[in-house]
Amino acid sequence: MILFLAPELPDPPNKGGSIRAFHVLRRLAQLGPVTVLALSERPGPPPPSWQALAHEIRLFPWRPRPLPVRLRQLLTSSRPDLAFRYRTPALVEGMRALLARGSVALILIEGLEMAWAVEALLPRPPGSRPFLLLDELNAEYRLQERLFRADQRDPRRWIGALYSGIQARRLRRYEAWVVRGVDAVIAVSEPDARDLHALGMARMPVVAPNGVDTAFFRPEAVPPAPLPEPAFVFTGSMDYRPNIDAALWLARAVWPRVRAALPAARLFLVGRRPAPAVRALSEIPGVEVVGEVPDVRPYLAAATVYVAPLRAGGGTRLKVLEAMAMGKAIVSTPMGCEGLTVRDQEHVWLADGEAFAEAMIALATDEARRRQLGEAARRLAVARYDWEQTLAPLEAIVRPLLPR
Repeated sequence: MILFLAPELPDPPNKGGSIRAFHVLRRLAQLGPVTVLALSERPGPPPPSWQALAHEIRLFPWRPRPLPVRLRQLLTSSRPDLAFRYRTPALVEGMRALLARGSVALILIEGLEMAWAVEALLPRPPGSRPFLLLDELNAEYRLQERLFRADQRDPRRWIGALYSGIQARRLRRYEAWVVRGVDAVIAVSEPDARDLHALGMARMPVVAPNGVDTAFFRPEAVPPAPLPEPAFVFTGSMDYRPNIDAALWLARAVWPRVRAALPAARLFLVGRRPAPAVRALSEIPGVEVVGEVPDVRPYLAAATVYVAPLRAGGGTRLKVLEAMAMGKAIVSTPMGCEGLTVRDQEHVWLADGEAFAEAMIALATDEARRRQLGEAARRLAVARYDWEQTLAPLEAIVRPLLPR
């Protein structure tokens, strides 16, 4: 049996981590029986559709930590904030009861933030416990280092920079302990694999990139939303700090140049839970903060140009893969496409600084160039980034561990 540890049941799979967790879980279910242990703010019976995905689903009550508790942990512990985010004793007790049956061959830990659940197992030799496989969604210490550099540029965000600077050092120690203690690590990109290996791992992590459902995300899948042209679209969870930073830089530093050249242009920020700083961007002429939508595809379909102005983060960006699969012309920072085998000017237009605005303007005024880039991006997404291909390395690790 496989134990799948996740911070939440990925239902619906509508954001980065939950999208990957859903497809990883679906792949595991094809290999053998899977028991899911996850947290929920409103635990109840799992959706009936999930009966085909998991042998058993156990949800454990969880609440976000009150601010005083979080501050106390930040001040009194040398461990990173992430190590406390989902700590729930009831889940560990449920896991111990399952382990006592002796039928668990593999524990898949979905993200470093769930490693707390196996901390007691890490010091034990491999033969005395199930195989421990960590699916690293980011090299977390590197993500915080990048957020520190992004935030320190703006005095209004120095508190965030201080937080990230402290967390980066703590994460480096904690992440190194975890990746050295588990039996194998999955990374979502080659750069992440190198960053994790630098923590002292004996073996290089196996790369199983993020993917995209190329049948669901395809140009003709849905009618486009009624957006005016030219429409620039940026998608993602707008309470996630790398996306917040991207939206702020795009709207404040880049957008005025685009708007000056294209007075009719509109910028649409589409994604769940916009942070107050993101909501405030709607005061900038031509910027619309859409917030959460039931289906992002109509906005992607309607985009004249898709933009990925990321300056921090890690892993590979599902949002970029979705735009590629939808056949969109994309302007991205180099970091926005980090870990993807895209070629500048062939699959996407890579730009940074002032050149980002120039690329947006150039593509918005060149329909043939947009079509060329979009078609090439779609071909690459189908050939290299459908989930069926990207999760094959994960299957290669798991399959030999299970009974025939």
